[in-house]
Amino acid sequence: MGRRYQYQNHRWLLGVFGFFVLLTCIRVWVGPAAILEQAQAQIPDSGKQRKLLVEEARRTNQLLTEIKLLLETCTFNVRIQGADNQAGIPAKHPRGE
Repeated sequence: MGRRYQYQNHRWLLGVFGFFVLLTCIRVWVGPAAILEQAQAQIPDSGKQRKLLVEEARRTNQLLTEIKLLLETCTFNVRIQGADNQAGIPAKHPRGE
């Protein structure tokens, strides 16, 4: 009885294996399932990219022009604080000069 049971078990495994091979062949023949949408290649629009780059350069130039105008027309009070300037003692040069 043990040998007959082994043969049936072996036959059942071959049947399962054959089923999966057949399923794989059908899958290859039919092609991929449309579960997920496939990505489409996109051609970059160089004209649009160039236009965005020029607009960004213009905005940057406008901001720099405004900063330059502020620096030329306004007076700023600058106070330097740090370890070299404690208690009004002038800082020494690193070489001792």
